[in-house]
Amino acid sequence: MYNPKFTITNSILDKMTQIAEIKSIVERSRVLPKREIELRRQAVVRMVHTSTSIEGNDLAEFQVNKVLSNEPVKAEPKSIKEVKNYQDALLLIEKIADAEKKFSVSDILAIQHEVTKGILSPAKSGHFRPSTVYIVNTIQNIDRVMYRPPSAKKVSTAISDLLDWLQKATKENLHPIIRAGILHLEFASIHPFTDGNGRTTRLLTQLHLMQNGWDFRKILVLDEYYNQDRLEYYNALQIEKTYRDRIGKDLTSWLEYFTEGFLVEAMRVKADIQATGLDKITTQEEQIFLDKDEVAITEFLTTVGRITSSDVVDILKVAKRTAQLKLKKLIEKGLLQQKGAGNSFYYEIKV
Repeated sequence: MYNPKFTITNSILDKMTQIAEIKSIVERSRVLPKREIELRRQAVVRMVHTSTSIEGNDLAEFQVNKVLSNEPVKAEPKSIKEVKNYQDALLLIEKIADAEKKFSVSDILAIQHEVTKGILSPAKSGHFRPSTVYIVNTIQNIDRVMYRPPSAKKVSTAISDLLDWLQKATKENLHPIIRAGILHLEFASIHPFTDGNGRTTRLLTQLHLMQNGWDFRKILVLDEYYNQDRLEYYNALQIEKTYRDRIGKDLTSWLEYFTEGFLVEAMRVKADIQATGLDKITTQEEQIFLDKDEVAITEFLTTVGRITSSDVVDILKVAKRTAQLKLKKLIEKGLLQQKGAGNSFYYEIKV
């Protein structure tokens, strides 16, 4: 049974208190639907860019934005595929979060499959690794083993133990930020896949925060903090050199780092909202309200960048005519604009 050891220090408690205060401010802010869509879209672009960049993807943020919007980009096909895959993985975790159920081993496998499809072989995409792997750092053409995860035969049990602990910690009301931080570290330590471990780790962290209402209106991007200083991120994760040595080790130093990054990005969300003056609305645009179907449509748009009536049919399980009417209503509200021609109509956020 997984039983992490850690201490909630005064420093961690202080940062969590500040985060909670910012969360309250963000949730109370009267954000115009159009502005919130724009902020969420920007967050998705940053999230995809930073998380893939941490793993070596060399696309710039403006190129990632183009890829997510289905615009042509001159780049390595693998880099483009990684970005598109991450976009698909974000859509998947949103579906899992909307289902209001605890994520399972099958959900984890599905997320890693989305991240690695078309990049890894089918035997390794959506499946735990079949053999032992080593985390290697190459210095002056010399490979040095930096970390050794558990053997392949222990991966399934380790993941199950982690999920059991997560469920237990949730029932015991351990704070979601602490749960997310420990989930992040332990999943990365298990390193259950041949590839895609870092991206899957960060997606699961995001999913857990979404499920517990700590995603700051889907504008929070923790990955940005990690990408600003990757060496510091790797060093924070590097508690011991083998998984066996990590068992029973104190995780407090990691939680200090995790909560610091959380606070920095929470402050960024607060600044973004306050910079737009959204809490000082004086125009008639304030009267725009979205029903649950319109929210679902706009949330798809923030991740994908565009939407068609066929997409709405799939999302809402409605007839095509109904889907078209819902899109028309969002156009009338000034949130969407129609693009394309003939049978190739699609809709984007109105700028």
